Amino acid sequence: MTESQKIELRTHLNNELASLNGTSETALETEYSMEYTADDIDYASQLTQRNLNLALAERASSKLSQLEVALKRIDSPEYGECEACGEHIGMARLKANPSTTLCVRCQEERDNGFGACA
Repeated sequence: MTESQKIELRTHLNNELASLNGTSETALETEYSMEYTADDIDYASQLTQRNLNLALAERASSKLSQLEVALKRIDSPEYGECEACGEHIGMARLKANPSTTLCVRCQEERDNGFGACA
């Protein structure tokens, strides 16, 4: 991976982190308590919205952690190389999933249960 690609990727990661930090703060400010309602439909709606908010906050937190790990690994010589086959992981894949350690082909093989590529 060239130094300009690392700079581009680091900028992308920092932008994603800034965006997620704003989302996380908003999610933390969201109240998760339930209001009393005599109507079962309103209660079910509130419960559904509360669970959705919790799931979104958890997902944002997980992605935030992944981005932070990727930023720490970006200066490693192994960053951007597939841990299974050693091939270069494409820049588009790294931007989409900066914490990935597998190229598309090896990830597909792992997902399909064929193991690492030879």
